Order: sequence, then structure tokens, then C-alpha cells
Amino acid sequence: MKKTVKILLAALAAYAVLVLLLLAVESQNPDASIRSIGDALWFSLVTMTTVGYGDLTPITAMGRLLGLIFALCSVGILAALIALVLRLINGELVPLLRLRLGRRKTWYVFADGNEASCTLGETLHQRDRDALLIFPAAAEDAPGYAVRLNAGCERLGRLRGGREGIVFFYLDADPWSNRTRALKSAQQGYRSYCMAELPADETPETLCFFNLADAEARRYWQDQPLGENENTVVFIGSGRTAEALLARALLINVYPAERRIHYHCFSFGENFARLHRELVSSLAGGEDSDRLTFHSGFFGEENELLRRADRVILCAEEDSENLRVYETLRSFFVCPGQIHLHLRTPVEGLCSFGNLADTLRPEIVMQDELDRWAMLLNEIYNESAANKRSWRELGPFLRASNIAAADHIGTKVRILLGEDAPEDPEERCRLAYARFEAADAQTRERLRETEHRRWLRFYLYYNWRYAPARDDSARLHPSLLPYWELSEEARQKDDYAWQMLGRLLK
Repeated sequence: MKKTVKILLAALAAYAVLVLLLLAVESQNPDASIRSIGDALWFSLVTMTTVGYGDLTPITAMGRLLGLIFALCSVGILAALIALVLRLINGELVPLLRLRLGRRKTWYVFADGNEASCTLGETLHQRDRDALLIFPAAAEDAPGYAVRLNAGCERLGRLRGGREGIVFFYLDADPWSNRTRALKSAQQGYRSYCMAELPADETPETLCFFNLADAEARRYWQDQPLGENENTVVFIGSGRTAEALLARALLINVYPAERRIHYHCFSFGENFARLHRELVSSLAGGEDSDRLTFHSGFFGEENELLRRADRVILCAEEDSENLRVYETLRSFFVCPGQIHLHLRTPVEGLCSFGNLADTLRPEIVMQDELDRWAMLLNEIYNESAANKRSWRELGPFLRASNIAAADHIGTKVRILLGEDAPEDPEERCRLAYARFEAADAQTRERLRETEHRRWLRFYLYYNWRYAPARDDSARLHPSLLPYWELSEEARQKDDYAWQMLGRLLK
């Protein structure tokens, strides 16, 4: 828009110079008909518009030359006017008009026009046809119904008349760029979703972080939870996706101690074990009933393991690698368990996950329901806690702790109801809570112990250790003990996570 205005002003300045020059050269001749600024303007206009009344004509050589220039400009000016109108229509005029007319709608603003942004935008449009999707003007792959406009949060806020109803998404491949831009908009009070690994030290309440690998893992374990008879799980692959799948499995698939799940990992493990040393140590033969084993050799050397594996997850970053391993397993080994493949492009007939359209869904990226559950868990915990802290007062770690507890709700329902739970979410919650309320003392103790193990795993995942006195800065906590070593009061606190099932009904 600014460039167009500059071009227009330059053209007007050039026109003014030509008119003044025409007047200067013609007015010096006593026989000239062009003797005032009005005469010069009139002649130039009728000449450029090809009307040509002939009432005024230049008689000097220079005047006639300027007349020729005005005549030649007629075609150029017409073309320029048409181009200017089209530029305004296709540039900012129509987008600004659409935004002004849609100020009461939700605005989803995508800072980047890449594949991830377009995929999420399509999904949001399917959920809310009335919302406006705003993409950068240069985003060639943006949906045709999107508004294309280069505008920051300040300009959009002025156009809308406030911050309410504007949601920003930062989905660039560079997480640090996302983080920097998202912090800026969130600090100004705009709801912002940022694809990045690490949250800020002081995260504004309006800012939510997520990363693609974790979103894929969360989606996978929601859609493909472990069945009652699946206790041996094999991961084959390496990279962020493999590590995220394993991490979510260890934090979500926490069942009563009598069920023992053994995870086997091929092609990765060194980095995961280095980062999460406390958790890996506890699952290598410690107090936890589940086990985690990293294999350094080729998966084909473990024929017996492949025979008894209940589920094999092929989780390399590249589709071609996972398809190659799948062909190898099917061609040369006996592998009767389920085989799940991480594929960006699904292949008919194969059980796959990781497609962007399935992963970048609002409930996964925006986590509104998950956050609501996490906030509710914090409220329930505060009812019996000596040191009460509202959701706003919690730091990133404690918020993540509550979100991890909310992530486990689906597992709690399966523990209480088995695999025959009804499809309706409200009915599932109602039946599961009724089962918990009716549980005898022994069953309730078993459920409390399960929740403590889940909580313990989360803290060990972030390398917290036991100490008699709590020290958050040193990651020390007095409750990082086996369940049977806790006091009775500390054990009963684990009821709060199960009680949430009843609160969700309200």
C-alpha cells in the first residue's frame, strides 16, 4: 500500500512539472493560446483523455513536444489507472474490507504460510466456517478463502478494535523464531500458540507451547491406546518422533503394578537415557514394575522378541525408512503383533499415524480441553493443600505436571472400565467415577498407588531426586519414594486425580 502511494505521488509530481513547463514556454509567445495555469491544465487533460477539443493548442516547438508527451501518456495513464485499481483490489483493499466486515468473527492469524500452517488452517476452517483465516500476503499455498494481509498484532488490534477474538499461530520450522515472535504477541495480551521445544522462563498466560513430535505422540496414544493384552512394545527408529513416542508411552501408559509393560527400543536410546537418566534408571530394574530396555544391535538379531511382541512401532523420521523396515519384517521375520508405521503420507492397508492433517488438529495444538482439565486438577488439589496456588501462579513445570495428569485420564478410565467402556465421553466419565466411588479399600489403595507411580515418573522424567526437604531449584522432593514408604496422609492425596472424573461431569 505504501509503495503504491509513493508511485502515485511521484506520477503527480512529474505531471505538475510538465504542466508548469508547458505554461512557461507557451506564455512567452504573444500569439500563444495557453497563457494561464488553467489553460495548461485544460490542454493536458483533454489531450491525455484523447478528447482533443482543439480550442487550445501549443505553437512553440517545445510546447508541441510537451503536447506529444501528453498525448503519448494517455495510453500509459489508462493502463496505470487500471493497474492501480487492480492492485488495490488484489492488494489490501479487499482484505481490509473483509476484516472490517468480520470484526465479530474469530480471527486465526498465521504468521507463516508453510505446510503446517495451511494444514491447521484447513482443519480450523472445517470446525468453524464463520472464522477468518489470515495469512501473509506472500503465502501462495494459503487456502483460497483465507485473507492475505501483512499485518502485525498492533495493526490487527486496531482494525478489530481490541485483542479479544484474535488468535496467533507461529508454526515456522525455526523454533527460536516462533518463540521470539510468540512472546511478543502474548505479552501484548493476544492468545498465541507457538511450535517450539522450550517454553520461556516466565510464560504469559496467553501463550501455549507445543512441538510437532510431541503432538504426534500425544495423538498416537490417544487414538491407539494399549490393549489389555499388550505388554511387550518394540520401538524401531530414531529421532525426535521416536523419543517423543517413548516419553508419552512412559507417562501415559501407567497401569496398576500387577500389569508389567516392557518397552524395547532399537536404533535410539543413548540420547534419551542421557537426558532422562533418573527415569531410565528406575525402569532398568528398580522399584517400577515396568521395564525399559535399549538394544544396540540390529532388531533382526532378536527373533524371539519379535515373535512375542504385542506391538511394533516403526518411528523413523522418513517414510521411506519405515516402509523399508516394514518390508524387512514381513519378508524375513515372524512378527504376529500389530505393526504401526509413522508415515506423513498414509499408505492404504497399513496401520499408520503421523499425517499432518491428523496431528495438527485444534484439540492437539490448542489443548483447550486438556488445559481445562489440568486447571480443574489444580483446583481439586488446592482444596486439601496447605500451600494453595492458582493456575496463573504456577510456573511452566507445575503446569506441565497438571497437564501430564490430565493426559492420564483416558488411562484411568480404561483401568476402571476395561476395554468395554461406552463411546460417549460423558457416559464413560460417569461410569468410571461411579466405579471409583464404589471401590473397596484394597482397590482404592491400588488406584492410589497407580497415580503415585504416574506422578513419580513425571518427576523422574525431569531428573528430580529424593531428599528429606523440598528444593525446587535443585529438583529435590521428599515424596519421590515408593508408594508403601509414604505416610497415610500423603497416600490419600492421590485420590484427587481420580476424583476429577466426577468433577468433569459438572
